Amino acid sequence: MVFAATSSASPINQELYKLEDTVKDMEGNVYRTVKIGDQLWLAESLRSTKFQDGSDVRTGVIPKDDQANLLKYGRLYNWHDVADDRNLCPVGWRVATDADWKQLERNIGMSEEEVNQEGWRGGEQSLGLQLKEAQAGGLFTKIDPAVVNKHNFFARPAGVKWNGWYITEGAYSEFWTANSESEKKAIIRTLAYSWWNVHKGEIRRATSTKDYMFSVRCVKI
Repeated sequence: MVFAATSSASPINQELYKLEDTVKDMEGNVYRTVKIGDQLWLAESLRSTKFQDGSDVRTGVIPKDDQANLLKYGRLYNWHDVADDRNLCPVGWRVATDADWKQLERNIGMSEEEVNQEGWRGGEQSLGLQLKEAQAGGLFTKIDPAVVNKHNFFARPAGVKWNGWYITEGAYSEFWTANSESEKKAIIRTLAYSWWNVHKGEIRRATSTKDYMFSVRCVKI
């Protein structure tokens, strides 16, 4: 399974497969892992269609319903599956919480003042670029390749599914956290990819309606 994934990977994806440490979920999906500071993260977005007890996840769609996107982007889930006690992640792992994301942001250099803010943060140090697998430059912007994916987090712009439509693929990564903000909303993280987007070097902490379908990253318990 791993060899097949590697052989079909693009040159950029080949960098992911240089990570040697892996973990399997209960379906046998293999994920590369990466240590960032004192945390161990999946270096790929979740692809599971089963909870840890073997029951079916209710969402978990592939972007554009295109099987070729499964290894590239992982699956998209609504927050109700993300927060389910049966746990989407491999055994010994959990869906990253808002606190987990804050610790990741501290580990890569975000100030304590910005960590606790809402909105776009970390732009001065280009922290958003440091989590992305790739970022294109533009007419008036140049991207330092040494900054992009500095921590081997390999975030990819899977976009989202909303109201039955797949949108923003190639333009945004949207990640759920395990934390609810209100009855209808939960806390998220966002990365922007369009070369003209003024926030492309930042990480957004915000809330979103729970019926959106976003990507999921897991962290070791």
